[in-house]
Amino acid sequence: MIQLYTTRGPAIVKDDEYTAMQSEFARRHCVVFKNFVEESILARVPRWCETGRWFTREDVGKNGVWSRELTMQDSEPLVGVFRLLLNQPRLFAAIAEFTGSETPIRSFILGRCFKALPGGEHFISWHDDFSERDRLYGLTINLSPNPFVGGHFQIRRKEDRRLLHTVTTSRFGDAHLFRISRSLEHRATAVRGVRPRCSYAGWFSGTEDYREVVREAVRPLPLPKP
Repeated sequence: MIQLYTTRGPAIVKDDEYTAMQSEFARRHCVVFKNFVEESILARVPRWCETGRWFTREDVGKNGVWSRELTMQDSEPLVGVFRLLLNQPRLFAAIAEFTGSETPIRSFILGRCFKALPGGEHFISWHDDFSERDRLYGLTINLSPNPFVGGHFQIRRKEDRRLLHTVTTSRFGDAHLFRISRSLEHRATAVRGVRPRCSYAGWFSGTEDYREVVREAVRPLPLPKP
């Protein structure tokens, strides 16, 4: 089990469950980390989401719009705090060991907080996330304090469209880790019902230096009052 903490960095427990999760990741290229985020951090999330500024973001490919969501402004505290927490060398080492990565992980990049409202307006279609920026693994954290309906993460082989795994990280603070590859693609199913799905997501990279990402994360954070 791998968990994220503020004071002592990541907590890593190598027990039977850890070994089983490694095997699952090797087979299905995706795994859920339960209770990934420490409760002291989660306690601040609802307020940050309530007061944060959001804008509609679209991703456009050769076949048109494949993703639409509400994205939180980069200058909001929630975005900066999670960029700092996820850019820790000890966490990189833990993820690399867990996945058996041959490429050292050097940073967690392009972290963003996003929201999908029910009703079909917001969606994420099949795509692969493969990039020249050497994205190795994706990580998505559930920041929805209330249960939502739908919003399942699915991953499949691109060649034959064989579905490999469907996961629901519906518990507040759970996260799922997934492999990035030219041969794999993934999506999130539509959110139904009345409650939105709120998440924080980004990628572990083998090229960009985490210190540069941290500098960018610190700049937007409001300074404490004297």
